[in-house]
Order: sequence, then C-alpha cells, then structure tokens
Amino acid sequence: MSCKVITNPHGILTFRIYFEGREYWKSTGKPDTPGNREELDELAKIISRGIKNKTFSLDWFQDEEKPEKPNQKTVGGYYAEWIERKKPPIVRAGLERDYREHFNRYILGKFKTVALVDVTPRRLEEFRVYLLNERGLSLKSCRNIIDASFRACIRDARKVDYLLDRDPFEALIWPRRKKAKPFPFTEDERDVIIAAFAKKSPFYVPFVHTLFWTGTRPSELLGLTWGDVDLRSGFITIN
Repeated sequence: MSCKVITNPHGILTFRIYFEGREYWKSTGKPDTPGNREELDELAKIISRGIKNKTFSLDWFQDEEKPEKPNQKTVGGYYAEWIERKKPPIVRAGLERDYREHFNRYILGKFKTVALVDVTPRRLEEFRVYLLNERGLSLKSCRNIIDASFRACIRDARKVDYLLDRDPFEALIWPRRKKAKPFPFTEDERDVIIAAFAKKSPFYVPFVHTLFWTGTRPSELLGLTWGDVDLRSGFITIN
C-alpha cells in the first residue's frame, strides 16, 4: 500500500493511492512541471508513510471517500483509439485480427455506447448469456471474446490510460474446461490420409507428412521461417 504521483491523460498531476486493498485517485489540479512534481512527490512520501503506519485517512482529502471518477469515454470511443496501438510488431497479426473480429462482430453491438465505467460484472454476465444462448457460441468462444479480447482492452484503459479504478472481469467465474483425451489416428489411417492428399492436393503432402512425424501443431508449422529449417541435418526448430 502506497501513494504515487502520476500524470493523467490531461497532463495534470494526480495521486494514485493504494489503501486497504483498493485503488484511489485524487487530482491535484496542478500541471506536470518539475516544481509541482517535486512538491507532490514529497507529499506522496508522507502519505505512504501514513499508510504504512496506519495513520492515514481518506479524510485527508476533505471527505473524498471514493476514487476520483474517471471520464465518461465509451467502449466504442476507447476501442477506436486502442486498436490503433495493437498492430504488428507490437502484437501478432493474428491477435490483431482476433481483436477486430471480436469487437466488430460481437462486443461493439452491445457495448459501443456504454461508458467504460459502466462495464460491470453484471453486464458481462448478461453478455455471456447472450453469446451462449442467442448467438449460439461455445463456452470457449465466449471466453476468448470476453476474457481475452474485451478484457485486454479494458485492462489497458485501467493500467495504461488510467480511465478506470477496477477490473470488472475479476468477478466473472468461468467453469473449468474439461480436456478431452487424445485420440490419435492409427498407422493405417495416417497412410490413407497422406495418400488422399497425394492424389488430390499433392502440394500439401510435405506439410501433412511433417505433422504426422513430428507431432507439431499446424499453427507451429505455418509460423516457421527458413531460418528454423535445416534440411541437410533434418531438423526444424519451433520457437
């Protein structure tokens, strides 16, 4: 538990306080200048000592008992800014594609005009029910949309842009996924599959052959570069 001085998106110095398991914000109203920062850093140290010694109270901020209310930016407005920062080489091309598909196909239809601060666990639960029952998606697909793509966006709104003071996804419980036992092809089935590719799509025979004899995933083989392949010694490297 401590107090730090950060600069909000408007260039104003703001106290970021971790106190009794919660995160609080208090704008100082002062611009980020060397003099102001030095002054407020010293005050932040005093507050941190007060928290450590259990003498600190939120009453220090004139009855400010709640976190500073973030702005009312909507999910759609923030996503338009956020997705421009999620491009290769910062993220994989496939991840950017998933982000765009999940938001444009599912998330924005329900949350485009919803304020970031109004993305609550209850709304997320209702969204999950909608995806399962009305859109007919599997639980795994729902989790990819909500707990991966949507959560990544809201995480950055909270941790990068300081627009939120909580994580609404923490309260959303997902059932443990049951893993199916492996059911490999027999040698005879393998040979039939390779023969079928040799007859109808010979271009893919090396690809299918390598899958069977190495046990790699298709995505791992598709991600190989020539630097990962040593044809002379017969080795491939999966990075």
